Amino acid sequence: MAFGGRSLESIKHEDRVKVCPDCGSREIDYDKGETFCKKCGLVLD
Repeated sequence: MAFGGRSLESIKHEDRVKVCPDCGSREIDYDKGETFCKKCGLVLD
């Protein structure tokens, strides 16, 4: 199913995309139970 030309999966992923407020990285890990920056290790959430 698409919404405005985008798939539901891409919209769900957009909700999770964050930028680290400490280092500005977009390398965020969501898979370990906590959300944290892969670059500097800051825990987000």
